Amino acid sequence: MPRLRLVTVAVAVLALVLVGSARHPDARASRENSLAAQAAREARTLSAANGDLATAQRRLNALTAELGQHQAALARTRATLVSQRARLVRLRLRADLAQRYLSGVLLADYENQPPDIITVIIESHGFADLLERVDAAKRVARSNANAVRVIRGARDAVTIETRRLAGLQRTERHELEAVAARQEAAATIRERVAARQLAAARAHARTVGQLAALRAQRRALLQRLAAARRAAARSLAPAPTQVLSGGGFTFPMPAGAAVSPASWTPDQGVDIAAPGHTPLLAVGSGTIVGHGISGFGPSAPILHLDDGRTVYYGHAGPGNMVPIGTHVGAGQVISEVGAGIVGISSGPHLEIGFCDGSGNPVGPQSAGTMMALLRAAYGG
Repeated sequence: MPRLRLVTVAVAVLALVLVGSARHPDARASRENSLAAQAAREARTLSAANGDLATAQRRLNALTAELGQHQAALARTRATLVSQRARLVRLRLRADLAQRYLSGVLLADYENQPPDIITVIIESHGFADLLERVDAAKRVARSNANAVRVIRGARDAVTIETRRLAGLQRTERHELEAVAARQEAAATIRERVAARQLAAARAHARTVGQLAALRAQRRALLQRLAAARRAAARSLAPAPTQVLSGGGFTFPMPAGAAVSPASWTPDQGVDIAAPGHTPLLAVGSGTIVGHGISGFGPSAPILHLDDGRTVYYGHAGPGNMVPIGTHVGAGQVISEVGAGIVGISSGPHLEIGFCDGSGNPVGPQSAGTMMALLRAAYGG
């Protein structure tokens, strides 16, 4: 396949790539905007969760303060319990001792029956002995009565202390329950708020990650698109041409674009086969005076040279067309070989010859002169 045709195909493929790529950024931009909006909503949710966390923290602070108070009260209650238990032990020991003492007295009284007042009087040796014996009996009676009072007091104290200890133990249980309830409430608040915050943070991070990935893909796609456009621009830019000149005449195609002179044939001018879209060059400096010649296609340029001669380019295509009235220099691109059938032809080629100002060929008699000029330029 000729080089220019390959370039044409490459340009078409690049155009398709550019069109397809141009659509993707729009779709990605829409997806990016959607993700950005979602990320903003999730950021607000996360902010609300953080606000809830602040509220929960204040509640936790209050619970912590209450917990501290209850723990201090519990510590005081336990200290009091320890002190009261020790006091109860002492009271019980005291009551036990009093009980043992009274039991001993009663046992002694049982084993040794104390004398009654008649016996005391009878057995007394005088009034002084009587008084002494009566005083002794009274002391024993007072001692026994005192022992009974001590025992009763000890028992009462033990009962009171036992009840007080029971109340302290109930208080201790209440304080323990209060501490446990506040600890559980604090733990529940922390767990719920932390779970909500974690869920919101994970969702936000996932969306932000997707958004970042999409933006990276979009940047990569835009870079590829820019590279494709630069490549297309380079492909569409006219390739540098090597101009052939000789004998004051410039060959109308770049070097290597046309078939060899052995294949050139005379007609109204000279027929030179070349691939479609091959650039056509001005054979000399002059002015474009027209486009379109009957039988040669609507885009065939007519170049009026500065030396007074006029040249036509038959079967030219519309590419690289230079506007009428433009003055061009020798070797400047002014058109291209038409692709396919242009005018009356059998395929892509150029018929170049001399004509009048309207583009009408002078005739076959001028073909020899054009052939000589072309050969001189081609071999120059």
